[in-house]
Amino acid sequence: MRRILAIALFFALALGCVSAQETIYYESTPTLMWDAVTTDADGNPFLPGDIIEYEVYLWDYSQGDPTVQPVTSLTYFGTVGVTEIGLTFPYRADWTVAVRTKHTDGGGNITYSGLAYSTVLEDTATGPFVYVPQLIWSPMDPTGLRDSGM
Repeated sequence: MRRILAIALFFALALGCVSAQETIYYESTPTLMWDAVTTDADGNPFLPGDIIEYEVYLWDYSQGDPTVQPVTSLTYFGTVGVTEIGLTFPYRADWTVAVRTKHTDGGGNITYSGLAYSTVLEDTATGPFVYVPQLIWSPMDPTGLRDSGM
């Protein structure tokens, strides 16, 4: 019985470690990277005239699960033609990032992929994560204290 309990405990701990969300703390601008998209959803390679870009979105994780939000509720960060982007956040919070592919064919028709989220295991290379900005420097002490004269 003890052996079965020990094995069950081991698997419960292992599962907890695998499913745990990693938090990335940083003191400067982090760089988000992802794999290049080279084919369409059916596995067909893009044509030479096709343009592939990536749209990046932010979501304050304290506001709930980002995966159930419409893309219009996410904060648009920018569009890039490369597979990385330096991030800056509007305020201190736990930030989820999401990326989707924007495909423009030679005729100017635009299609989009679904969103890939930093908090979804299947979308990440090393496991789910959020960004948490940290204060780099303490603010200066106030100076010039004075009475109003009244």
